[in-house]
Amino acid sequence: MNQEFYNAILDFSSSIKDAIHKLDIIYWLVTRYTKEIKPSDNVLIWIAGKDAGIYATAEVIDILSFMDEHPDIDIWTMPIRAKARFYAPVKFTQKLLNNPLLKKNYNLILFYINYKLYKHHLEQTFLSLIPNGSEFKN
Repeated sequence: MNQEFYNAILDFSSSIKDAIHKLDIIYWLVTRYTKEIKPSDNVLIWIAGKDAGIYATAEVIDILSFMDEHPDIDIWTMPIRAKARFYAPVKFTQKLLNNPLLKKNYNLILFYINYKLYKHHLEQTFLSLIPNGSEFKN
């Protein structure tokens, strides 16, 4: 493997981890599905590499926008790639830096994703089963 390319991968991994650690909101580069992504969509922040996995969860907080330059350009290891692109502003909802959901624990990742996807659905189903005007006593 080309050593410069490998170093760039390592730099990216550490810079995105730094961004997750330091920031509450980040503008995430969107290269596909620009018409489908909308506010309130859930996001899984995946970092590739030796310790590949989910390092944070987030939520899209506004519509995508085209930006000539990324607002957090200092986190980019190759800033030229950050120019004139679409970005989605996402707010971190959970930072998993100390305990990421690693690819090698794939079953755990699938469980986590399914839990997040169906949690809202299950809550709504439960609430629809409660008759209007019910009172709960402890």
